Amino acid sequence: MVFETNLDFIKKMESYASRLAVAANMSDLFKHFEDIVNEIIDIQYIVLYYYNPNAKRFKAVTSKGFAKTEKNELERTAMERHPGTAFKTGKIIYIPDEDEETDILAKYLIDNVRLYSRLYIPLFKNDESIGVFSVGSIHKNYYSEDIISLLSFVTNLAAVIYKNLIESRDLSRSNRLLREINKNYLAQRLQSIGQLAAGIAHELNTPLQYIGDNISFLNNAFEMMTAYVDSINELSLHIKDYNHDEIEGIINKTIKETDIPFFVNEIPQAIYQTLDGVEKLNRIIKTIRDFSNTGNKEKTFVNINKSIEDTVLITRNEWKNIIDISLNLDKNLPDIKCQKDEINQVFLQLLLNAVNAIEEKIRKHKDYKIGTIEFSTSFDKAAVVISIKDDGIGIPERLISKIFDPFFTTKETGKGSGQGLAIVHDVIYNKHRGLVSVKSNYLKGSEFIIKLPIIN
Repeated sequence: MVFETNLDFIKKMESYASRLAVAANMSDLFKHFEDIVNEIIDIQYIVLYYYNPNAKRFKAVTSKGFAKTEKNELERTAMERHPGTAFKTGKIIYIPDEDEETDILAKYLIDNVRLYSRLYIPLFKNDESIGVFSVGSIHKNYYSEDIISLLSFVTNLAAVIYKNLIESRDLSRSNRLLREINKNYLAQRLQSIGQLAAGIAHELNTPLQYIGDNISFLNNAFEMMTAYVDSINELSLHIKDYNHDEIEGIINKTIKETDIPFFVNEIPQAIYQTLDGVEKLNRIIKTIRDFSNTGNKEKTFVNINKSIEDTVLITRNEWKNIIDISLNLDKNLPDIKCQKDEINQVFLQLLLNAVNAIEEKIRKHKDYKIGTIEFSTSFDKAAVVISIKDDGIGIPERLISKIFDPFFTTKETGKGSGQGLAIVHDVIYNKHRGLVSVKSNYLKGSEFIIKLPIIN
């Protein structure tokens, strides 16, 4: 392709830009891109590399002329060859004739031909290097300055569009998953309460039982004391008929028959236990109401320490026989503005996860009988910090980066929805502008750390 004037060159660039810009998906983009490249110059060998920062290597998103079976090896070695040099330096590399890589590339080509001239163009988005466009020809000195400039323009534009399509797709996927999480948030919360239903019933039954026993005792005491009072009243009506010794004998007999000293001694304790039981019932019921409340979504000032204490209370039947829970809560912790029911759900989810981790470790290790969970709180000028630490089974290192992903679960099929920790992350990070992280050693335990801004 030859351009007689700069205006011709600019018009051609504008034409190519318009054709690439209308690509609605990856398939359209690669088709337009390959058509344009073929118009610019006859190229039989192409590789478009994108850099994967997580894997720290290239991925060949499209290629032409190379055997598909050799694609992985082509990707694996790219960073150590000219594509890697172009990527690291950010400069175009033009090889006009064969060099030390010619023989290497011949192994990957369909016809095992030799590429004499090759071109490596780094790709950028917002001044960040994101990949390399690599082309080769069986001819020597194949690329003119105009061709190199035009290919550089087209490939970089295509790279930016590709990157935008990827980010748009990822954002759309994230939004879809977020909508799914929000839709299932209530179901997950009620599922957690449902999981605790039997334990909550047991916790309610214990104070109810001794309240009932004490009321029965007080009813019996009331009958005996009424009988005593009736006996004394009857005696008073006929007191002139008895001498002092007879009166004393009647009173002592009545006291013995009604067991008044025993009741006088035991009634205060029964009343105290009954009031204590009523208070426990009130607290459990209030805690259940707080956890299952689906009403007010406005943020209010919340005592985080109390939320933790309530969480421990409502779950007591889940852990009381196998776990020691300690609370190391800063008494001076400031109240923070948050959605109380959602923060309660976070603590509930993390505590149940810790319980499950300890139960799994107990099943796998016979010498491990009793687990430990520690809640601690602290604060600085900017944030309240909550730590939930257990000595359970822990999380394998390879899975730690995935645990907050929606629908990811390490539990057996049917045992976990994979939404609990995703909801935790959504509540803390998206709804309260906080941070949640995890430290874990497999077989040793995990620690979840939450930071909630004081001014939210």
